[in-house]
Amino acid sequence: MSVTNKEYFQSKLRRLSITMSDADLDVFFASKQIDGAFDLTKPDDMDKLFTEIVLELLITPDISEDDYSIEYDRKALESWYAMECIRLGIEDLLKKGKVQVKDISYLA
Repeated sequence: MSVTNKEYFQSKLRRLSITMSDADLDVFFASKQIDGAFDLTKPDDMDKLFTEIVLELLITPDISEDDYSIEYDRKALESWYAMECIRLGIEDLLKKGKVQVKDISYLA
């Protein structure tokens, strides 16, 4: 059974409890010059692209208006993202540029 790029992404989104419209997914594929209807041939390459979707969600603010709201479990997504960066050998952009507080006693 073959799986398309789009089906692969939709499955991964569902596993992370993320809702994304087909139109938004099509726009993402178009921006990366990928045909979502093509059969999945390189899962690791698609996983690297998928981390970009999760990264975008992590920097998107929660939306809440009346009874409508969109919120993500940011801690869980951050943990998943960090794990995928290690697995795929890509840079964790959430940690890039973080300032570490260090003990300055060595200056004394």
